[in-house]
Amino acid sequence: MSSKLSIVEKSARMKTLQADDMFQLALKEITEQQIAVFVNADSTTDEREEAHNMICAIRKIDDYFDSVKTDEAMYNHRHRQRYD
Repeated sequence: MSSKLSIVEKSARMKTLQADDMFQLALKEITEQQIAVFVNADSTTDEREEAHNMICAIRKIDDYFDSVKTDEAMYNHRHRQRYD
């Protein structure tokens, strides 16, 4: 796979991933598993820290997807202005 995708191609692929039911299910289940670590009174500090880090990583993935969509919207807006 090329590492130099256009912003439109990258955004389309991100949208495909976000629309994928299995991908979303995996993220949801991983998040729920990590939340369960927090509510378990027997969890160690290290386990809670790892769970926190994993939840933060999942949020960063979501944030990245959102930023790619925003980049595409800005790109499209700029190109529409040039040709209008």
